[in-house]
Amino acid sequence: MAPISLLIKWNVMVFILSLMILHIFHIRGSYKIHFRKVFRLFTRYERFFMRLMFKLLNTNILYRRSTRFIPEFISYFAANGAQPSIYTLQELETYIEIIYKTNGGSENFGILLRPCPCRDAQRNYSTTLPNITDVILTDNAKSLRKNKDNLFISKNQLLQKLRQFDEKGLVHLVLGCLGEEGHGINICNCHKSACFVLQSILRRAFRRGLTAGPSLAACNSELCKGIDDCGKCLKRCPFHARSVKDGKGIVLSERCFGCGLCANTCESGATQMSPRPGYKNGYFPTQWNQA
Repeated sequence: MAPISLLIKWNVMVFILSLMILHIFHIRGSYKIHFRKVFRLFTRYERFFMRLMFKLLNTNILYRRSTRFIPEFISYFAANGAQPSIYTLQELETYIEIIYKTNGGSENFGILLRPCPCRDAQRNYSTTLPNITDVILTDNAKSLRKNKDNLFISKNQLLQKLRQFDEKGLVHLVLGCLGEEGHGINICNCHKSACFVLQSILRRAFRRGLTAGPSLAACNSELCKGIDDCGKCLKRCPFHARSVKDGKGIVLSERCFGCGLCANTCESGATQMSPRPGYKNGYFPTQWNQA
């Protein structure tokens, strides 16, 4: 009986782990689903999925040498099928202008601001950082009910919010669902203290699961004021991609995800973002990419 019971437990665990894909797997392709109903239900019950995912993230047995292949496989599958991606503030500003130009006149298009599902799931609310940080861009706005947790905002309000989030050091992580019957793209403005995806990368050292963005940071040591006089880049980088050499800040390019937080507060302009070699942008829907 013991081996059978153990087998059942493992099957249940694998099934539950696959639910993680509902949040970090970016569904793409020419599929047909009842998008409005599914999207509405998922946004309503997402916090419960997130609560389960955090429990799994905190289950140490899954990250032993003999069992680590399970979450690693899921992150590999999610990364290849979806590619949740990091974007800089400036890149998002450009995309939002294009998206709004193409879709802004539609009565079905909407920009939704809501509480962070990761914070809701953990009840991990901050007194120093914003808690209402999750943004949804959708062409099925009528499927989302307006209430105290769902606030529809304008394009200009969104841009203002993103700038505020950037100043607070939140990472702009983009993910969502794309299909023939609709789109629901999230701009999750994340902090490493609460975000499931960031904690998967930083705490559990997932090798896959998050795609680096279109840009890469680089630092001009001659312009750098020095760590003693500034040092903001080290404090702002959530990915441990900044270090010190001869008293100046340097970029560890192999760790840089391209969030741009260091560049946006570099007082001397020493840190700049440049295009990432070989990067192929395939996230946003084609019709939202047309200027």
